[in-house]
Amino acid sequence: MRRNATGTRTGCSLLAGWLALAGTAALAAAPGAPAGDSGTDRFLAGAQVELDEPVTGDALLAGGRVDSDASIGGDATVAGGQVAIRATVGEDLYAAGGSVEVDALVGGATRLAGGSVTIAPESRLEGGVAIAGGTVAAHGHYGGYLTIAGGEVTLGGDVAGDVRVYARRLVVVPGTHIGGALVYRTAEPVTLPPDVTVGGGVVREEAPADSAAPAWSGADAAEGIGWIGLLGLVVVGALLAFALPDLSRRATAALGTRPWRGLAIGFVALVCIPALAVVLFVSLVGIPLALIVLLLYAAMLIVAYVVGALYLGDRALVAARSGRAPTAVQRLFALFLVLLVLAFAGDVPVFGGLARFAVLLLGLGGIVLARRVPGPVVGSAG
Repeated sequence: MRRNATGTRTGCSLLAGWLALAGTAALAAAPGAPAGDSGTDRFLAGAQVELDEPVTGDALLAGGRVDSDASIGGDATVAGGQVAIRATVGEDLYAAGGSVEVDALVGGATRLAGGSVTIAPESRLEGGVAIAGGTVAAHGHYGGYLTIAGGEVTLGGDVAGDVRVYARRLVVVPGTHIGGALVYRTAEPVTLPPDVTVGGGVVREEAPADSAAPAWSGADAAEGIGWIGLLGLVVVGALLAFALPDLSRRATAALGTRPWRGLAIGFVALVCIPALAVVLFVSLVGIPLALIVLLLYAAMLIVAYVVGALYLGDRALVAARSGRAPTAVQRLFALFLVLLVLAFAGDVPVFGGLARFAVLLLGLGGIVLARRVPGPVVGSAG
């Protein structure tokens, strides 16, 4: 599918911002709310995060719920289940979450991704804007281009540059002004209200007949594992147990006796990484990075499922051996048994899919948390 450029800085700046998010996702689910300062910058993470004091430099915020109610002089990088930006951001804004709300003045570029994304009519986003979401309501003033990829998109306000929309359905509200062109791709043609002005004309792009592809997600990947893939998973487990024993033990040890933390962090990774790829895809320069991200993501889902199964096997072995560390051969045998149980569990309605999905999230959480385990790991129990 042909994509259109949305600015030469989009891909690289997005990648930098999301790498920073990945580093803070692990702390977001930990008890308490860690905070830190580095010169003029500010870092906050926790179950509920609220920025209520101005920051002269950059801000990095991550949590279950994040409210940014104070001005940020530099870049703002935000991730959470619920995200609200209600104050000035001097430079670029990067935000992702289950729901993202922006009611702010942003001096630089804006990159947003979420299940639902809402930009208030009072917002002023001076740089180029790229949005990816299931439901997008984009109002306010836009000083540059506006690119949106979503399911249901509502467009309003004043856009100085071009607008590009790739969606299932697009609604343009009365009074909308677009200084440049409106280029869109939707299932049905869009009827513009009489008082909508478009300076550069309106173009509807036809989607190629072969562009439709079946939707997939991390949950589908987990539920799709069957008997044919069992041998491949055991081979991956053998590589982890024999070739990379320290790495695999770090991942399982990081989950320790608090697997709920790993589940939460795994869910954040599951949502945020595909969102990053979608946002990268809306720009021409970001397409190569998006392809790399998707390839790594697909590989990571397979490894994560095996890591989750290794964790369950390791816990069972440690309990059976009175705390003694299992050998690589014992870990591989336990992994095979766990994968076999999960294969049978797949035939159980609802429970089977949930069990496999939970194992996948455990593995993703363990991979993210592995970097926090210091020194060589002797046992696999945390």
